[in-house]
Amino acid sequence: MKKILIRTISGAIYIAVIIVAVYIGDWACDYTLGEFVFGGLFLLFTIIGTNEVVKNLAVKGIHCNKAAVYTVAILAYLIIFIWEQPALAEDEDWSLALLTTVPAVVMTPFILQLWRNDEAPFANIGYSLLPTIWVAIPLSLANHINDTDNNLMMMVFVLIWVNDTFAYLTGMMFGRHKMWERHSPNKTWEGTIGGLLFCVATAIVTGSFFFDFFDNYYCIFDWVVIGVICSVAGTLGDLVESMFKRFCGVKDSGNIMPGHGGLLDRFDSLLLAVPFIQAYLVFAIGDL
Repeated sequence: MKKILIRTISGAIYIAVIIVAVYIGDWACDYTLGEFVFGGLFLLFTIIGTNEVVKNLAVKGIHCNKAAVYTVAILAYLIIFIWEQPALAEDEDWSLALLTTVPAVVMTPFILQLWRNDEAPFANIGYSLLPTIWVAIPLSLANHINDTDNNLMMMVFVLIWVNDTFAYLTGMMFGRHKMWERHSPNKTWEGTIGGLLFCVATAIVTGSFFFDFFDNYYCIFDWVVIGVICSVAGTLGDLVESMFKRFCGVKDSGNIMPGHGGLLDRFDSLLLAVPFIQAYLVFAIGDL
């Protein structure tokens, strides 16, 4: 009973923090405040997530160049965050200059590795870049979704929560066929399909609640696609994090959220869903 209470309180605080970060700009009638609160919070999440990756790799006996890991992850986040600011996005020269610094930053671990005496230098480079690719870039892209439409950002969170909840409940009641036992022995195809159906249904219903189809870009087809992306990419994100934890030999990625584990345990689905949502916004809807 105590564990359930701790998990419930921890989860409620997490949800409250996300809601405040998404909507504080609207409540304060200050768009800039909203941008920087959300961006600052997700920068903090980036640092925490990066720390979890480094600590779990250390459990496996893999010791990255910490200075390079944190520097590259933070710089990549900040560069993309600044690039997304509307004032700079309208200036093509500034936008291009910022964007081209990302590859230069990513190349830094290759250079720094020259000073390290490792038996597998390129493996170490890969581990050093893992937090940037897996954590920093997706969390920074979330700023663009939030800036484009904070209701849409909130909806992505809701859809991921719905997918996780109903995949668990459906799998518990009807699960018979294992999905990918090597990575997650408890996941079943029945649960995954149940989560997908509820996720898409929720996308259609909440899309009607949050948005007016006649006054913006979105239509029911968009909600179906976004629901599918959140479910499929979210499920794969969960499996990726399970694969990482099994590789490192840990049960939870961290303990920052009592009863839930670490930040990666809570954001695993979001980390894979955000890049695909962003890609859909850019290429399908044309919302830059």
